[in-house]
This record gives sequence, C-alpha cells and structure tokens, in this order.
Amino acid sequence: MPTPPGRGQRRAGGMTDALGRADFAAEFLRRNRTYRAEHAQMQERIANGAVAKNAAEAAFARRWGLSFRHGAG
Repeated sequence: MPTPPGRGQRRAGGMTDALGRADFAAEFLRRNRTYRAEHAQMQERIANGAVAKNAAEAAFARRWGLSFRHGAG
C-alpha cells in the first residue's frame, strides 16, 4: 500500500520544517484540550471582571511558555 502524500514527511520530522516552529507550536496548542480549557476559563474571568486582562494574559503566557513579538500581526 503506498504511503499517502506527506505522511512519510511527518514521520521523518519534516512536518516541523514545512510548518515552521511557531506554526507547529500553535497547532500543538490548538489541539491541546487543557490549553483550550484554560484559555476559555481565562477569557471568562476577564469578561466577568474577576481579573485584569493584561495580568491574566501575562500569567497565562508564562504558564504556557508563550511569547509574542511586538508589532506582530
């Protein structure tokens, strides 16, 4: 049975080369249930006024090892 296109590349670690580190990390977090649940909880706490947005986002970023370039996006 032939290997589907791209499948061998993922096995060989080429997926990170094709995506780039930031894209790979973003995809990992997008699929991580704990990350998504904690992000939703953070957003809810901000919306309810339980925490300041900047403080909550900074704490969340530290917990998950996130850093953002200034002026990105």
